[in-house]
Amino acid sequence: IMAKKTTLKPIGLGFRTVGASSGDYTKFMGVLKGLTIAQDEPESTEIEAEFYDAPFDIFYQGNPVTMTFELANYDLSELPAIFGGTYTPGVANTKPESYEGAASAHTTEKEWKLDFGRGFGSLVIYKGLTVGTIKKDADGALNYSVTITALVYTDESQVDHMYKIIGDTPTE
Repeated sequence: IMAKKTTLKPIGLGFRTVGASSGDYTKFMGVLKGLTIAQDEPESTEIEAEFYDAPFDIFYQGNPVTMTFELANYDLSELPAIFGGTYTPGVANTKPESYEGAASAHTTEKEWKLDFGRGFGSLVIYKGLTVGTIKKDADGALNYSVTITALVYTDESQVDHMYKIIGDTPTE
């Protein structure tokens, strides 16, 4: 029997191509403290009864899982894979490197894996719609406010997935 766990202390974040059955995740480690994961309560629609206080039925419409964080420590070369735009390497003693941001709102879809230091091992979002916007608070770093929204991923067997929590491998 597996033990109950409290899962906390994120220790790593990475992404890879949606639907990849194997392969390493590209590390995405410049996240400021304050990463959040949330899923709003489902919205409900009641089928009201004319002669009763209770409804005949209630339909629920779920909401996606979202992960939000601020990316403050990054290489310019990392940005196009997530936020679009173009990276241009610098030339020694001549020209600095640069990142030209996307001219319009740009999203990417990646499989995201958040590793934890205690409790269960990881949270995987199979198909995360990812968007980032540049920002700088009054006394803060120039960073990107990132939102990853879980979409439904349908695998080759026509099975739908949104997220999974990876636990321990049994020893017996």
